[in-house]
Amino acid sequence: MKDRSPQEITDLKKQTRSALKARLSALEFDREKTAAALYKNLCEIDAFTRAKVVGIYVDFKKEAPTRPFLHALFDWADAVAVPYCVGNEMRFYRLQTPAPDPVSGRPRFDDLAEAPPFGILEPLPELRDDPKSFIAPETVDVLVTPGLGFDAAGRRLGRGAGYYDRYVPQLRSDAVLIGLCLDEQMLDAIPVDERDAKVDAVVTPTRVIVANPEKLRIQFVSSAVGKADAVPAFGGEKHSRRTHKNK
Repeated sequence: MKDRSPQEITDLKKQTRSALKARLSALEFDREKTAAALYKNLCEIDAFTRAKVVGIYVDFKKEAPTRPFLHALFDWADAVAVPYCVGNEMRFYRLQTPAPDPVSGRPRFDDLAEAPPFGILEPLPELRDDPKSFIAPETVDVLVTPGLGFDAAGRRLGRGAGYYDRYVPQLRSDAVLIGLCLDEQMLDAIPVDERDAKVDAVVTPTRVIVANPEKLRIQFVSSAVGKADAVPAFGGEKHSRRTHKNK
């Protein structure tokens, strides 16, 4: 994209967003099966399963689903944090341990509720002011991000509001960014400019794409002590860890 003007990149982003939104609108998929496949592949990344603090989004509409496996992260992470917005700023809230729903028996997060104007699940306003619930950016070990589209180089196209692009520079230099998406959201090349944050790996239901192998290798070496050798899946199965090459 170096040979394109800023205006050309902006126009190309708009075109790409429109095309991806149309693609997603026509797409149908099984949320539970897709979430299971995504979680299994996330667990192939050692930095993810060894993280003490995991920042992760709560899926909305046709985003790659995370809600079916959010509760599983409590089996091994010290803190699971989800985003909410205050003006133009994104912050992360420490989720409380879920309780089983009295009817379905499935894990339920009583500290989350649909927030206006879009109905995205966010932490209850009355809980956000508790200092114990605030997750400072410098404490996040792994951040799992949504996006409209990704490519194999780790370039990410969001919805245009820039929340993640403004948040990522606040993270530690060794924090690992993982993009989560459906296979249909992978493109050959994503149009970006210097303000757009890149991810270190992209996970889809069928593959793990390591965009920054050196970053992930450093994270693995520096955090290789103190966790078990397997992480419980939300379906009860265990996924063993192994070092892997780009897929």
